[in-house]
Amino acid sequence: MTMPTGELDQAVAQAEVGITEAPATVEGRSLWALAWRRIRRSKVAMASLGFIVFLILLIARNTRHVKLDYVFGSTKTGLVWLVIISAITGWVLGIVTAFLIRRRTRPRQPA
Repeated sequence: MTMPTGELDQAVAQAEVGITEAPATVEGRSLWALAWRRIRRSKVAMASLGFIVFLILLIARNTRHVKLDYVFGSTKTGLVWLVIISAITGWVLGIVTAFLIRRRTRPRQPA
């Protein structure tokens, strides 16, 4: 049995390099599969994902409403939204305060 010239050349080239079998096919992965793999490897990412899921469940299960009185009116809102908005506001104000303190206490550069 004789091989066609193209296959013979390929077999000779593989024998010279030391390859005895055909190269394996490479399967690509989707962007979502790659992202999920990276998230599973990171402990911080998994903890953050768990916290986000916890917040979503907390928001979905909370049915309690409280009355808020403002200077110019009042409203009713869910208690969980009040807690989340207060936490985010405190976080942002803490970052701004730290930035301003660091800016004011930094030694001045000579001109």
